[in-house]
Amino acid sequence: MSGVEVDAWQIPILVTAAVVLLEAGFNLLLRVRGSGPPSQRVRTIGFGLLVVLTVIIFVAALGPDRADQLSSVAAAVTAVVALWLTYRSYNSFTKSNTTEEQSGGTAAPGPENPGESEHG
Repeated sequence: MSGVEVDAWQIPILVTAAVVLLEAGFNLLLRVRGSGPPSQRVRTIGFGLLVVLTVIIFVAALGPDRADQLSSVAAAVTAVVALWLTYRSYNSFTKSNTTEEQSGGTAAPGPENPGESEHG
């Protein structure tokens, strides 16, 4: 065998070329068959496969040590985002409860409540 090696910087170029070739092949196939674009499910599965392929290639290009460090950083960022979303959710929940208590739990009569009238 000739022992062809692929450097890490070449991987994104090769993946992009593969995606472009696959897309061109699918477009040609759809034109020949005369049908429209594939269904939502097929597109979602295809996108998921591309994401998995990209992640696998990315981790392989990084190597196990760098991938481990990157996953630790990603976990820390995810924890901070989850904490922020939890805080926002808690604030919106307490604001909605405070608003209900101040209005007495009933809505004011008007166009929003057509069953109630001002002539009462």
